[in-house]
Amino acid sequence: MKSKAVALPDSDLSRWCEALAVGTAVAEVVPVGWFTCKQISKARGRSECSTSTSLMRMVEAGLAERKMFTIRLNTQTRPVPHYRLK
Repeated sequence: MKSKAVALPDSDLSRWCEALAVGTAVAEVVPVGWFTCKQISKARGRSECSTSTSLMRMVEAGLAERKMFTIRLNTQTRPVPHYRLK
């Protein structure tokens, strides 16, 4: 039985892995007055589900506005909707 050859890592491949581990997304600075659903629900003492429903209705009625900001989460940087009153 022949033994399988172990592939040595390619130096270019390891450079790619290092570059991808760092990530390219940059977090934005969220202006004062904008809050995530999670922040609002915590302040209200209500669930995120009910807060999200209320926020959607407020945006549809024109009482609040919604804007996406790219923010740093635990391990990733992602776009997250933020809300503010009109």
